[in-house]
Amino acid sequence: MTGVLAFLRPEAIDEAVALLREHGDEAKIVAGSTALTIMLRNRLIDPSVLVSIGAIPGLRTVRETDGFLELGALVSHRTVERAPIVRGVVPVLAETFARVANVRVRNMATVGGVVAEADYASDPPAVLVGLDAQIVARGPAGQRVIAARDCFVAFYETALAGDEVITAVRVPLPAPGTGAVYEKFVTRSSEDRPCVGVFASCRATGNGRFTDVRVSVGAAAETPQRFPDLEAGAADTDLGDEVRRAIADGYAERIETLDDVRGSAWYRTEMVRVWVRRALEGARTRAAATREAVA
Repeated sequence: MTGVLAFLRPEAIDEAVALLREHGDEAKIVAGSTALTIMLRNRLIDPSVLVSIGAIPGLRTVRETDGFLELGALVSHRTVERAPIVRGVVPVLAETFARVANVRVRNMATVGGVVAEADYASDPPAVLVGLDAQIVARGPAGQRVIAARDCFVAFYETALAGDEVITAVRVPLPAPGTGAVYEKFVTRSSEDRPCVGVFASCRATGNGRFTDVRVSVGAAAETPQRFPDLEAGAADTDLGDEVRRAIADGYAERIETLDDVRGSAWYRTEMVRVWVRRALEGARTRAAATREAVA
């Protein structure tokens, strides 16, 4: 089926980095293998060396540290979905991972894998960009931290060097009064990847006003799309219908949407317009409820 000649199992991150450096473009990292298997079967890649990081300790930890929720690279989607700490401090993250494919896939797919794959139609990348997540990687020069917004650069392409390994994803803990949602619009089966996926969040400041508005749109273009200037225009507003429509129209006008089996470019543009507005409404409602709960 492929030209794989060696399956290597390093027992430390630095050993894995050394193997990637040694074998160069002929080597691929193996984590949950959900995406890798599909790419091998469809001959989209043909590595001669597979480097499995499954035996490396310390990559399956979920913890809160220094103002971040940290997810180890080998943490499964199912763990993110169910972990009480995730549901407690960043619930939108648990909700997002719970909507990926089906439970069989979620039991195998990993946090590091979904980042490294950079599939434009995956659910988590847009949410990680919206949450200002950090991607922690290790290479020959040591540890490097990459902002999620800078990590996804093109179709199935990240800012990672060929000899770097993702070790963790860090998500800043939301400020009090923050509400966030992820809206997933599918055009085929309920287990399908999104035609459009929209993350939205905001923070209630009192007196019916909201700030820290964020919107990130996935599955509509090569990479998650976020426009801080459009977000800033909604700061210290009531985030009412007129404001939400203006932001949604701005995203629809700026995103160069793509065509695939889930929808045409024109259709995606219209769905961006609809679902950005709906996601902002959901975030506004959650933020108001969150502020009331802690008041």
